[in-house]
Amino acid sequence: MAATHAAVLRRTPGVDVIAVADPRGEAAHQLAAEFGAGAFTSLAQVLDSVPVDAVDIMVPHNLHHSLAKEALNAGVHVFMDKPIASTVPQARELCDIARRKDRVLAICHNLLFHPALQRTVEVIETGMLGRVTSATAWSSGWLDLAPWDFRLDKDATGGGAWVDGAPHLVYVLEACLGQIEKLQAILPQSSSRLGAEDTAVGQALFNSGAVATISVGYSDCPSGPDTDWPEGWRLGVNLIGTEGRLALDFLPRAQLTWQTKGQAERLEPLWNVPFDAGFEGAFSDFAAAVKGESTLRVRPEDSLRNLELIKSANDQ
Repeated sequence: MAATHAAVLRRTPGVDVIAVADPRGEAAHQLAAEFGAGAFTSLAQVLDSVPVDAVDIMVPHNLHHSLAKEALNAGVHVFMDKPIASTVPQARELCDIARRKDRVLAICHNLLFHPALQRTVEVIETGMLGRVTSATAWSSGWLDLAPWDFRLDKDATGGGAWVDGAPHLVYVLEACLGQIEKLQAILPQSSSRLGAEDTAVGQALFNSGAVATISVGYSDCPSGPDTDWPEGWRLGVNLIGTEGRLALDFLPRAQLTWQTKGQAERLEPLWNVPFDAGFEGAFSDFAAAVKGESTLRVRPEDSLRNLELIKSANDQ
C-alpha cells in the first residue's frame, strides 16, 4: 500500500513528500530516496524535526488510532487507510480530536472515487434500473502473505477477511442503495491462512427495503503468475432492479455491463482506467480540503459509521 500511495503522491499537484517514517530503517531510507526526502524511524521524530502539513498513514490496523491521534494533537492533517481505528471508541475519539483541533482527518474509501462507481451511481439516478431491489458484492482473490504481514496477527488486524475487506463493499453498496439498516456477518470456523477467517459472507438490509449479500475471500486458488492483489483479484457488484440490471467490475478490469427491459445488453468498458484512480481521487479530495478549497467527501464520521456497521455485524 505504501508503494500505491507513493505513486499517487507523485501525481498530485502541490504536494511535496518531505519525510518518510518506518521503524524498519532500511525501508524508510529506500522510499525516502525516491522522493529526496528525509528518513526517520518514528512519526514522533518526524513531528519533532520537520514542519509537515499532513501525514499519510499506512500501518497495521491496531496502530491507526495511536498514530493518527499523535499527528492530530500535533496540529497535523491526517490521511489514512481504512479502517479509521480498531475499535469504535477509538474511532469516536479520533473524530472528536479532529473536530476540536480543526484538522482534516480523511480515511481512504478509494472505491468511492473510482470512475466505474461514479458512472454506476449516474445510471441508478437516471431511474433506468427502476427500483433496485437486491445486490451482490464480492472481493475475492489470492493474497500473498509475507511472514511479517500483519494479517497473520488477529490482534493487529482486528479480525480477518471480514474486517479487512468488507468495509470497502459496504460503502460501495451504500453509495448505490442508500444506508444499511441491518448488517450481519457469517464467519467460518475452519482453518485459515490469516490470523482469523480468510473467508466471510454478509447479509444486508437497506432502509429502502433492498437486500444484498457480501462475499470476501483471501484464499481463492491462484491460477497464474499475476494472481496477487490487485492483478489477480475479482472485485465488483451486481445490481438487480425492477426495470433492469447492472454489473460493475472494478477488477480484474473496470467495466459496466447493464441491461434494461426490452433492450440489448450494453457494455461500457473502462479498461483504460487504472485501479489506483480511486486512490488518486481520494487523496486529491483530502489535499483540496487541507488547502481549504472544498470539504471532504468522506467525513471521519462516515468512516466511523462504516466501522460501527462492520463491528456490529461481526458481533451478532
